[in-house]
Amino acid sequence: MIKRIIFDVDDTLIKFPTNFDEGYKKVINKHNLNINSEELFKIIGMYELSGKYKYYNKRELVKLISENIDIELTDKFIEDFFDMYNKLITPIQKETIDTLKYLSKKYELVVLSNWFTDSQIERLKCVGIYKYFKKVYGTDIIPMKPRKESFLSVIGDRKIDECLMIGDNLEVDIKIPYLMGMNVYYLTDKETNYPSIKKISDLKELL
Repeated sequence: MIKRIIFDVDDTLIKFPTNFDEGYKKVINKHNLNINSEELFKIIGMYELSGKYKYYNKRELVKLISENIDIELTDKFIEDFFDMYNKLITPIQKETIDTLKYLSKKYELVVLSNWFTDSQIERLKCVGIYKYFKKVYGTDIIPMKPRKESFLSVIGDRKIDECLMIGDNLEVDIKIPYLMGMNVYYLTDKETNYPSIKKISDLKELL
């Protein structure tokens, strides 16, 4: 019996906007950086994809960006970057909000994200769904997905098979918890051998 539902954030709960270019450009221009928004976006993505880091750390992230653009960035850069990034969202459909409201009355809802906890809390607040979650787990406080430790850190006092993981990335969100014996729903339009949903509102009929 499922008691806790664990949600990924980006492209699961909140669609990452394709027009991130404008926000990135503002920060780049403010700090006179010789880089375009696409390059900055890719460098930040390297932090997770490199496999070098177990946790997210803002100073390490600034160091990584600095090394790749050969400029020593200041603390003010990261402050301005997150002020911009926390507002980088797309509106959530009403049916998704209604589904989360419905689920929050029946289950413990938590968030597990490969990003900074405070940043994701602000983004969840911006779209009006933070109130439905018992806790937000960012990978500045627990190990990054898809490490087994990450999923074990968010089950609380529940058993593995009492938890359900929902995410849009098969490799990062789904495969490991599935092998651990956790319930999963892969959010995708593709054909898959894993339990899947096409949209969050499908959960209202399934749970």
